[in-house]
Amino acid sequence: MNEQITIIGNVGTEPVVDKGDDGRTFTRFRVGCTRRFRDPQSGAWRDTESSWYDVTANGMLADNIIKSVSKGTRVVVTGVLAVRKWARDERSGINVTVRAETVGIDLQWAKVQQIIKTSVTHRSDADESPTEENWMPTAPDPAQEPDDELAELDVDAATGEVREGEEVPTPF
Repeated sequence: MNEQITIIGNVGTEPVVDKGDDGRTFTRFRVGCTRRFRDPQSGAWRDTESSWYDVTANGMLADNIIKSVSKGTRVVVTGVLAVRKWARDERSGINVTVRAETVGIDLQWAKVQQIIKTSVTHRSDADESPTEENWMPTAPDPAQEPDDELAELDVDAATGEVREGEEVPTPF
């Protein structure tokens, strides 16, 4: 069974880098999802049983997960669902995996301090993963003329980060 799925839950294991049979590297981690509802009789909050998903990602997404996500992070994952039955000795079960296409931090539960754009164009799985040295874009050239709207901003030339100070003009 293969279908698109979106899950929202907490990362239950630290993301790890692994190698597949084809030699490609990928990242894997587990996400636990528990639905919470208010009991109409008592008015108390109740939790349902948790569902656990193995999540895998490759390419640039895998690199960014390793650098951005850790155990306990609340995430939103969208990808293709793969369900497999397994049996070993006298035990059997079902393995549910999401092959992630997107992973994001749930901003209802966390605050992102800085976003670093890693690619101008969409990368396909056939593209090579970036190396550690070039995963981030280079800093803007200070010799270039800044946009008139942005000329008043205090921007760190090395990181591209806007420093606190005067109010930043809105683009609309």
